[in-house]
Amino acid sequence: MTAAIEQDTWQPPTLIGQAVRVVVVFAVMVGIAVGYQMTFVPWIEPTIKEIDKPAIATVGFLGQQKQKLALYFSPRSWQLGSTKVLESNNIMLLMKDFREVGENQLELEPLTIIAFETDTEQDKWDRPVVVLNADKAILQFSELNLAFGKIGDLVGGQLLGNVQITRKSADGHHEPLNVLTSDVMLASNRIETKRDVQFQMGKHQGSGRHLIAQFEEGPNRGQQKGPNISGLSILELVHVDRIVLSTEGRGLLGNAAEMPGLREQSSQMYASAPVEIRCLGPFVFDGSHRVATFRDQVQVRRLVASGVTDQLEADLLEVHFQKEAPDAPAEQTAAAEQEGDSEEHAAKLKMQRLVAVGSPFRLSATSVSAHAEGGQLIYDLIKKRIEVKGSPNAILTKDKYRCESPHLMYELGDKPSHLGRVWSAGPGVFTGNLNDQEPTELSRLSWQDQFRIEPQNGEYAVAVEGNATVSGDKKGQISGDKLFVFLQDVTPPGEKKQKLIPSRLHGIGRIAIDTPQLVGRTNEIKAWFQFDPPQVAQGNEPGKLPLGPAPGAPAAGGPPQRGTAQPQTADEKPTRFRLSGETIQLVVRFDGEKSYLDSAQISGQVQMAEMPEGEGLVDPFMVRGNVVQLLNAADNNAEIHVTGEPAVVSGRGLVMRSGRLRVNQLQGRIWTDGAGTLEFPLDRDFQGRKLAVPEYFNVQWQGGLEAQHDQITFDRAVKIQGRQSHLNTARLTITLNRPISFTDTGANKTLSAKRVECSGGVQVYNRNVELGVLKSVDQFEGKTLAINQETGDIQAQGPGTAKTVMMGSPNAQIPGQPAPLKPADEKQLTFLRVDYVSHVSGNVHRKEVTFHKVDRAFYGPVKSWDDEIDLQNPVAMNATDVTLRCDQLTVVQHNPQSGLTGGEILAMGNSEVQGKMFSAWADRISYSTDKHLLTMTGNGRNAAQLIHQQRIGGSRQTLTAGKIQYWPETRKFQVDDGKSIDVSGVKPNDVNIPKIPGLR
Repeated sequence: MTAAIEQDTWQPPTLIGQAVRVVVVFAVMVGIAVGYQMTFVPWIEPTIKEIDKPAIATVGFLGQQKQKLALYFSPRSWQLGSTKVLESNNIMLLMKDFREVGENQLELEPLTIIAFETDTEQDKWDRPVVVLNADKAILQFSELNLAFGKIGDLVGGQLLGNVQITRKSADGHHEPLNVLTSDVMLASNRIETKRDVQFQMGKHQGSGRHLIAQFEEGPNRGQQKGPNISGLSILELVHVDRIVLSTEGRGLLGNAAEMPGLREQSSQMYASAPVEIRCLGPFVFDGSHRVATFRDQVQVRRLVASGVTDQLEADLLEVHFQKEAPDAPAEQTAAAEQEGDSEEHAAKLKMQRLVAVGSPFRLSATSVSAHAEGGQLIYDLIKKRIEVKGSPNAILTKDKYRCESPHLMYELGDKPSHLGRVWSAGPGVFTGNLNDQEPTELSRLSWQDQFRIEPQNGEYAVAVEGNATVSGDKKGQISGDKLFVFLQDVTPPGEKKQKLIPSRLHGIGRIAIDTPQLVGRTNEIKAWFQFDPPQVAQGNEPGKLPLGPAPGAPAAGGPPQRGTAQPQTADEKPTRFRLSGETIQLVVRFDGEKSYLDSAQISGQVQMAEMPEGEGLVDPFMVRGNVVQLLNAADNNAEIHVTGEPAVVSGRGLVMRSGRLRVNQLQGRIWTDGAGTLEFPLDRDFQGRKLAVPEYFNVQWQGGLEAQHDQITFDRAVKIQGRQSHLNTARLTITLNRPISFTDTGANKTLSAKRVECSGGVQVYNRNVELGVLKSVDQFEGKTLAINQETGDIQAQGPGTAKTVMMGSPNAQIPGQPAPLKPADEKQLTFLRVDYVSHVSGNVHRKEVTFHKVDRAFYGPVKSWDDEIDLQNPVAMNATDVTLRCDQLTVVQHNPQSGLTGGEILAMGNSEVQGKMFSAWADRISYSTDKHLLTMTGNGRNAAQLIHQQRIGGSRQTLTAGKIQYWPETRKFQVDDGKSIDVSGVKPNDVNIPKIPGLR
């Protein structure tokens, strides 16, 4: 969009100019009729009327008149010779002789008639006069007897030979007038000549043949004699050769077409360029209806330069007149009309409108790069209104603009150089170039009902109604039921060209947006426009939202971070979004060259989604909510605020829901201060174990969310829910395997958690399923928990508890012992619980975890996934149930690919283990779940000790040795580096085995 809109002062020049020139032509054509009305009629009247001065002038009077006539005629002209003079009021008639030539006929030969502008003797010779010359005149009267002075009504007559009408003045300063014709027939209400007619008025001229003038009959004048004529009825030039008008300035008829105040000095190219009017039909002036008409293939042409021609082609050209209110009082006007002051009466006619009709008419003003075409062209000079009707469509073009519609209307404004009122009935279309930077770029405006431009409250309101559409090459389009654009006048004082800029836009009803960046629908759109001086372009394109931080850009207060997004090249297409909502409000800013989106607000069931192209984008960015706000879009620090029940931001593997979500462009940040949920994919469980099928986990929180770069932090009452697991904690931080970017379409790598950190207390529940078979159920509690999903490292702070129920039987074959009578039950479940005080470390990929400061741990078989070993009832303990305490407890599950089965439990430091039939103390105790073997080892200073019995209530054996192996199920043992063996109820013999210091 351009920075400003300038209103051209061009106006359709043909219309006004044609009106002016047709009046000139009309004046010339009626010259003969006027001469007849102003000469012959008043000349006959003096013989009837009583006047003070004589009808036939005296010799002294003639001498004075000859001196004055010498100002208008050459010295050898017959008018200055021996003549007869008749004078009445403002008419003087000169002739050499007159005689009766037939019944009631009078012949005058030759004849000169002089018509003065006034009958005041002192003034009439100082003003230009109209002179009619005829070789001979024969007049027919109803009664004629010169001997008795009886002259009846004029019935008819002829002006024979050459007839010439000219205008002359004593000082020579007058508008030239010259009309040549011959053989004029006269009647009481009609004159006619079938001969050629040539005329010149000033610089204008023309020719034709067969002139007819008919007059209206006047009111009854009682006893007065002479033709009863009140005005011209019909004036017709049957054959028009051509009419040539001289004009200056641009346009078809030059400066004559311009409004007052707009005329400027014309360039030499357009100086005195002639205008030619031709038609095959007659020229007619209807005096009754005050209409002048040219018919049949009317052509108006003007050659303004070599090869440059302006012209109008029409089947019919009409000029309509109306009576102008006279400046003089009504009494004087009425008296003037009664006295037959036809010239004064004609001066009161004023052009009202011009009409050109064609199939179609064509107006081509090449000099001003304008063209019009249609069925009818109407210009109302009073209302200053131009109207074009189509057949079926009217077409107007100016420079690089084109408008097409069945009905177009334009009304000039209060200031001629400023935009007026425009109206067009649809369907219509406007096309043109509105971008000076791209000359080939076209914009298009179309409508079905109507198009209007009206001044309103100091602005111009542009209304487009009925499937209104605004479109531009490579810029898309906006359509709707109604579109309104308000233009502000910012023309500097003293400048003639009007400058308009858009101030706001309002669209109502089924608004559809389809641009390279946006596809959307809404019921209402509002836009406000702001204009700034040009600004230096930024690295990231303003208005393109949401945007993440530039690759390698340093985070606030931190070192540079590496991103996966690549900068968009010139060949890449911008990201396209689909938008819907009930109301869209925009603020658009112009920097002098381009337009930028500054801010926006979309309300009512809002949805904005990224539109993927092809198959490259799997999970597009999307926003849903009741209200979406876009802030600071133009300064590369944009934010999106989404409010809803709930508001939703999703894409690139994430789905966020909250009452209000906010996105910051510059910081690459998403956050909310309220409760919400997040869905994101994980390919590992909470313990870092690979899932057979990746699944979406649901995170719920009650406090807030903060997501920036590759970290997401949740506060207060955080809960993660998966198909097979859930997690509860006070605060959760997830580090992703890549930064979150809603703009980098190339960042389509599967999103997953790289590291999970819980604090403020954590509870974990997980069901481990492999190949559709449940392998274990794990539970964990602690103050903190951190799992690196990629490396498998795990860290936790206690106190806390870890529980697991796993598939597998503790009754495996014991080395060196007979095989069990029954095969091992592969569906046997084994339970393990560890209560720790300090912390936890390990690696879940290696299936190895270490608990520090173990207060209690126990292990044994259970019957169901929900069962636990009840330590409160020792009688209910199984023979394989084991409890222990130690400083450090490590649990290892062997990978089947290693060739080992089962798992191993290793207790280190002050270790104590107890079963149903035994108890043991050692520095190091290991338990093999596959062999069901306890191995107790001393540390060199302290020996291992085992106390066991074969049956409940039986004798106890106490074994002390450096290393003891014990099988709880068979109650067999093996001693290495033995120290002592004590059996309860048996007296010791003479063999003395010293006690080991520190042995319990």
